Amino acid sequence: DNTRFRTCRRAPAQPAAMSRSSRAPLALPPSLLLRALPLALLWAPLACGEASAGAARGCSPTQPPIWPNRFKVAQRKVPAADPSCAQGTCSQVMTYYDWDKQANLIIVHQDGANSTMWDLELGSHKSYYYYPETGACKFIEMPVGILRPNWLEDANFTGESTIAGRKVYGYTKADFIDYYADVTDCTPVSWYFHSMKAKFDVLSYSEGEAVPDATFFEPPAYCPNRTLESERDSGAGRHDAALVV
Repeated sequence: DNTRFRTCRRAPAQPAAMSRSSRAPLALPPSLLLRALPLALLWAPLACGEASAGAARGCSPTQPPIWPNRFKVAQRKVPAADPSCAQGTCSQVMTYYDWDKQANLIIVHQDGANSTMWDLELGSHKSYYYYPETGACKFIEMPVGILRPNWLEDANFTGESTIAGRKVYGYTKADFIDYYADVTDCTPVSWYFHSMKAKFDVLSYSEGEAVPDATFFEPPAYCPNRTLESERDSGAGRHDAALVV
């Protein structure tokens, strides 16, 4: 429900239930790992105030938004082929982006699904797509790392419009994405991937909020070719990778 959109600059205090000990050691069965971290906690409303000016770096028709180095965003994914979500192809999506830690975690739960996909993208050009409930994991070596904060530079301005009652600036880039930012504070409101043919409407946005636990940025033990912090930190070169959801 976009009418309940919230945004804040600082991360709210994390509940004790989301600590490393509560998340359960990676040695536990994957089903227990996710059971210890209910999805309701991931998509709970942010404990902060309504949108205010200055929540993100300034943008304008000639200056596309620049992402903060760290944020959390909850979105509703709606494919163009299923605008009413009647076919069950829509999803709840939670993203934790952290440029300083060279990691981007996208958690996707499709409507009615029995499992949740965790997409972990690292600056080392390694990506992992895994399902904690089953222990399935796919490793992919990417040609580039995570998106850099100014990845929207050189995007073309498409004008002002209104989305869910909010005035937005529109930008499009490289037959890749249409991106919409609030004109008052430049926080994201929605974006649309051309190749995926799906929009992602922002439900809540929290600048500066980190992952509940640092181990979220480490692939689980059952993933092949897993890489830890020493390798991740060495991949700070190219960062033009597309968000994959």
